[in-house]
Amino acid sequence: MGCTSWTHENGAAAPAADAGRRLSRLAGGAGSLIARLWRGYWDWRVKRTTVLLLHSLDRRTLRDIGIDRSEIESVVCDAGRDRRRRHDASRPWPGGGA
Repeated sequence: MGCTSWTHENGAAAPAADAGRRLSRLAGGAGSLIARLWRGYWDWRVKRTTVLLLHSLDRRTLRDIGIDRSEIESVVCDAGRDRRRRHDASRPWPGGGA
């Protein structure tokens, strides 16, 4: 028998070759799962670091960038959502203003 692959009488691939393809698909699926988990881990680390950094800022700095201390987690975790606020001119800023 030579180096060529053999087929069954009906033209189907050899069982070993078929098993190799299944193993290759399985390994590819495991690799993509590991990549997704790794990416998810680093996304979580970035969010956690951002929350810690924002919590380290004082109230005035947070107000300057437009968030309240109670909003930090929601701003970081829901970054893709639209966060428009309705402006209420009759409500003064805490600690000063009209």
